[in-house]
Amino acid sequence: MIRFNTTNYGSLFGYSGSSSSNYTNTLYSNLSQLSSVKSGAYSKALKALYSKNSDTSTSSVLKNSNIKYTVDSELSGVKRESGELAEAAKKLSSTGKNDLFANKDKYDSDAAYKAVSDLVSNYNETVSAADKAGNSAIDNAVSSMARMTGIMGKSLSKAGITVGVDGKMSVDEEAFKKADMNTVKDLFGNNGYFGKSIASSAQRIESIAGQQELKNSGNQNFYGKNGSYYGIYDTGYLFDGLF
Repeated sequence: MIRFNTTNYGSLFGYSGSSSSNYTNTLYSNLSQLSSVKSGAYSKALKALYSKNSDTSTSSVLKNSNIKYTVDSELSGVKRESGELAEAAKKLSSTGKNDLFANKDKYDSDAAYKAVSDLVSNYNETVSAADKAGNSAIDNAVSSMARMTGIMGKSLSKAGITVGVDGKMSVDEEAFKKADMNTVKDLFGNNGYFGKSIASSAQRIESIAGQQELKNSGNQNFYGKNGSYYGIYDTGYLFDGLF
């Protein structure tokens, strides 16, 4: 059986002193607060407090979290687009039965154009996604890829591919199909410098975006890697509307 001494009872009401008058004062204070809650005065006081500072409102907290979710969404876009770009480059450099440049006499310019067109499209979408993300590490990786593409501009033009002032590429179907197979193969084939460079750059961009996602996700968890509590759930703002 649990026995309570005077200190036990006093602690239930917030008592911390030694005189008997403290029991009455503390009990009266707590009962007064309870009365305020029941009457609605406490609720009104809370609303008045938070209405004075819009930065501590529920909408402000949710707005900040929406910004965070938007950033994460844009990072996911970069990761997705760069991953597809890497796959497109690998497809062009495939060997064996999937080698588009295995036999000059059986060279399928339509299939080659489709594969290169996909790479160009994925390249441009990766650049656009990186612009939206606004991440310095991703920007640096994309800028490096764009510089390499610019350097290869003259060689690419021989395959009907143009590099614009915005760093994006476009491919002219007619010019591409008229280009010699070896020209295209030297750019995108198994030993093609440009295709390999694009694949390497794309994988690097994808990795950076993934790492940034993981870093950001630590701030969304209940507990971060250092044992700290994160997220909007460590505040009482979400409960303001209950009063």
